[in-house]
Amino acid sequence: MNGIPTIVILDAEGKVITKDGRSALSSDPTGEEFPWKPKTFKEIMGGAKLLGEGGKEANAEALQGKTLALYFSAHWCPPCKAFTPKLAEWYSTNLKAKGLEVVFVSSDRDTESFNDYFKEMPWLALDYADRKRKDQLSSLFGVQGIPSLVLIDQDGTTITTNARASVSSDPQGLEFPWYPKPVADLKQGPGSIEEVPTVIAFCESCDAASQASIMEQMTPVAKHYLDEKKAEDLDDVKFGFMVAKEVGGIAERLRELMSLPEPEASKPRLMLIDIPEDGAFYEGPEGEITQAAVEKFLRDYESGSLERKQLQG
Repeated sequence: MNGIPTIVILDAEGKVITKDGRSALSSDPTGEEFPWKPKTFKEIMGGAKLLGEGGKEANAEALQGKTLALYFSAHWCPPCKAFTPKLAEWYSTNLKAKGLEVVFVSSDRDTESFNDYFKEMPWLALDYADRKRKDQLSSLFGVQGIPSLVLIDQDGTTITTNARASVSSDPQGLEFPWYPKPVADLKQGPGSIEEVPTVIAFCESCDAASQASIMEQMTPVAKHYLDEKKAEDLDDVKFGFMVAKEVGGIAERLRELMSLPEPEASKPRLMLIDIPEDGAFYEGPEGEITQAAVEKFLRDYESGSLERKQLQG
């Protein structure tokens, strides 16, 4: 939970229907869609009116066979106004030809602002009048701020809810459609740390060959959870996986929060950080990092046999 008040809705068996019950109740106070089971992306977009150039209604076939980016933005938002021209250039120059289609999902305050802003965009837009569908999309993807770019695969599954970082680091689309790497490099950003329990291999003092070997050993385990997410159409992976290969930055800060020794004086080490569990962390094995070691670490975590420790801010 990111704050209070928060309403979590459970079914008769105690299973979570939605953790965003507050939005569900606010948008549907009469309970027409009770018990507010979240709709899938395809269900939300079924029958949606899309606008194209000049505000004319676009044919739904425009999305067929395309990787889709939902662009949550607004004219009143300074970071949005700075990012939109860049995204438009990248889209027109490289990304459209690679099979990307963008749909603008507006947070503008009125139709006039939406129309003025949409004129600057070379892609499609969700009809501004469809505020309910806009709210459903924002809730589905957990959009907390704008600009936000969500990437959807051709089969309707979510590739990433942080496509803005992916596109900004690869505007030519060399790695399009930016499928998440099983094991991420911490220097590229915090990745999944704030959303899901994340296993991190701290190996800053290792040579490049050893670091590559560690990533290789972690990859089959990480890929298993990515495949599980896609097969079961889950909102998030069960576990994230990252490596800390360079001194400083986020890795240094995490070491401070867990009171770990300086990397120059330490061996490679696995740690599991569970920020959603009120900032918990768990110590893993130190020394050689193998696939078997990663799997055992996760089994121990799930069995509850590891000692819970608290991140120190």
